[in-house]
Amino acid sequence: DLSLIPVSAIERIEILRDGAAAQYGSDAIAGVVNIILKSRDHGGGVSYQTGGYTQGDGEQHKVNLWKGFALPNDGALTVALDLGKREAASNTAPDTRTFYDGSTKAQYTEQNTPYRTWKFGSPEQKDQINVTANLDLPLTDDVALYGFSSYGHRKTIGENFYEPPTTKTVLNQSSYFKERYPDGRSPLSLVTVDDFATTVGVKKGEQKSGKYDLYATYGQNKVSTEQGNGINPSYGTNSPSNYDLGENIFSQLNTGLDYSRDIAIDWLASPLTLSTGVLYRWEQYKQNAGDPIAYTRGPYFNPSTTFGVGVPGIYAGITDQDERKISRDVYGVYLDLEADIIKDLNVGAAVRSEKYSDFGSTTNGKLFAKYDVSPKFTVRGSVNTGYRAPSLAQQGYSAYSVQTVQTPSGWQDVQQRTLVAGSEAALLIGGTSLKPEKSTNYSLGFVWKPLVNTSATLDLYQIDIKNRILLSDNITGSVITNAFANTPYSNIANVAFFNNLLDTRTQGLEFALKHDLNLEQYGKLNLNLGLAYNKNEITETRDSITAKGERIPVSSIAGRNTQSLIESAAPKTKLTLGALWSNQTWSVNTAVRRYDKWTTLNNTNTALDQTFDPQWIADLDIG
Repeated sequence: DLSLIPVSAIERIEILRDGAAAQYGSDAIAGVVNIILKSRDHGGGVSYQTGGYTQGDGEQHKVNLWKGFALPNDGALTVALDLGKREAASNTAPDTRTFYDGSTKAQYTEQNTPYRTWKFGSPEQKDQINVTANLDLPLTDDVALYGFSSYGHRKTIGENFYEPPTTKTVLNQSSYFKERYPDGRSPLSLVTVDDFATTVGVKKGEQKSGKYDLYATYGQNKVSTEQGNGINPSYGTNSPSNYDLGENIFSQLNTGLDYSRDIAIDWLASPLTLSTGVLYRWEQYKQNAGDPIAYTRGPYFNPSTTFGVGVPGIYAGITDQDERKISRDVYGVYLDLEADIIKDLNVGAAVRSEKYSDFGSTTNGKLFAKYDVSPKFTVRGSVNTGYRAPSLAQQGYSAYSVQTVQTPSGWQDVQQRTLVAGSEAALLIGGTSLKPEKSTNYSLGFVWKPLVNTSATLDLYQIDIKNRILLSDNITGSVITNAFANTPYSNIANVAFFNNLLDTRTQGLEFALKHDLNLEQYGKLNLNLGLAYNKNEITETRDSITAKGERIPVSSIAGRNTQSLIESAAPKTKLTLGALWSNQTWSVNTAVRRYDKWTTLNNTNTALDQTFDPQWIADLDIG
């Protein structure tokens, strides 16, 4: 989770712009972001950041610290820490509905109505702590031990829709609800994230026999969810107001051995750089159910009366039916060759094979070249194939939510479920077990350095993905009722599941221009301009076939809204203008960004389509 890395721990960030799945694996379909941590044996720093919104909410505070420590043999240990909190922010107007006091039945005035300004927007964030440690310890002249670890924790508190005490649902007809929440309630979503990872390795750097790197990484991310301001009236006064909704836990172990060496070959203009390695990865996804009070009927349930609802009126979490643990093993090997074929022409090739315990084997390759047309102008390009198996979360995630509503036949629990893609229920509405994504990435780049302190780059790319993995719409109506009729799932009225029904293409360009000015005794000024253009389109769609052999059109599963998330819900262009002035004491960094317009579409009513205007954002940082 990138947000759990302290900013003060980062030395710099490197970006490989072209596809690199053949070099680094399935997560590198579009490139690599490499975060380099500080490695200092002395010094330190502290900074404080505060901010908020013009409406007076969303106040935030953060403290960043880092310190370097000297170790034997010129080793270093760098520790970084940040602590922070943020108040909730609301992006909605006050609630203008007319409410009545739950006890006196008197109409509230706007001044004394509880929850008149309930918050709908960025949640409150508290108890945030992020810490990293980076170790570099030489053992001999060419062998070093290294390691880095991180831990992050935060808790967020978000408000859901306010329920007045006069809402006409069975929940609000319950005497237990009225006693506990006479003024109604805003149910709270309480989410706690704990994330840790640690890496240890040993590397040998002597070039004659090659460089070695033996490493192991283990990490885990746990998301725990609770309901606040809750109640299950069917348990009477024994129902707590806070209860667990379940945990999602992902764990991963990565181990590997890398080797590289430069080999002199007479007919090449430079030594041949050979890089190779083997790897093993184990990963596990786990769902733990929440408190049974959150999703079961208690002793006071009575379907013949309006008192005793089956489950809470607003609930979303993990039930005992959703509990599961799945894991897989991945083995891999790669080979990367690179050399100057002739002067000024660098050519390389990479191949990577992996074997998944749940998806079989795959082999991917990459060809790349860079030609220095002149000392001031360079052309580069690559073609790369990629393969991404569905993540364990995409394969194993399921969740349940329910509302109790009055129907012609009485009060009923109406379920919404996110289904496992290949489950029996999903098969009835056209779901299937997920397939891997396969991709092809083409890129072409130009580098121009007209002056010593001026550089410009232009990169063009196209990424085709077959069997793109996406979450479906929330599917309702006749599609659900017909598919689930006379089955154990007939009480489910709304479902979603991951699927492979779409193929996509991403085309774009990135342009960057930089110029550095030496202002002599007045310091230095670094100017930059960046422009990114990105176009996403769906190139093919596929209808679904149910377990009964019936065809369901793709528009019923991945409709206008889901398709707009790919094609129009991200700005096509982003413009960045920046200036950094600094001397030995001070720095002033300014950046102005412009995001293009973007659009979301409604599945059934085009009048509810929304287009948002371009937006300008300005940042100022004084150090």
